Amino acid sequence: MLMDALRHWIGFGLRIFIGGYFLYAAVPKIIEPLAFATSIEHYGLMPLWMVNAYALVIPWLELLVGGSLVAGYRVRTSSALAGIMLVMFTAAVAWAVLWNLKIDCGCFGDGASEVVSWMKVAKNVGLIAMCGYLVYKPVTAMSLENGLWGTKR
Repeated sequence: MLMDALRHWIGFGLRIFIGGYFLYAAVPKIIEPLAFATSIEHYGLMPLWMVNAYALVIPWLELLVGGSLVAGYRVRTSSALAGIMLVMFTAAVAWAVLWNLKIDCGCFGDGASEVVSWMKVAKNVGLIAMCGYLVYKPVTAMSLENGLWGTKR
């Protein structure tokens, strides 16, 4: 019983952390989509016609996923989507590091620059692992789906 409660609160912490991270990343990109599109273009991984669409859609998806995680709504699905996006982002950053590109990752819009590096890849892998935990154990405390203590079902 105590271990279940602890697991529910650990899940709550992970949900808030990952959800907040995605919300923090989404807002500047929504406000300045051109700056985000420019960051995407620097990677050179997709055709130009696709860059603008990607720059307009991904931040809104990040906002939706982040909000769902913070609220505790559809935790398994939101965590899986966050993990999938993080795998895409991590692959792009790793590719840029392998090709020795000295570019901003574009993770938090134009204002908060972070150069692509293996440290960024490692941070993202940690976030992916957290998403994996929430996919595996989606019942958390203080969620819309499971109530205050993670027991509503």
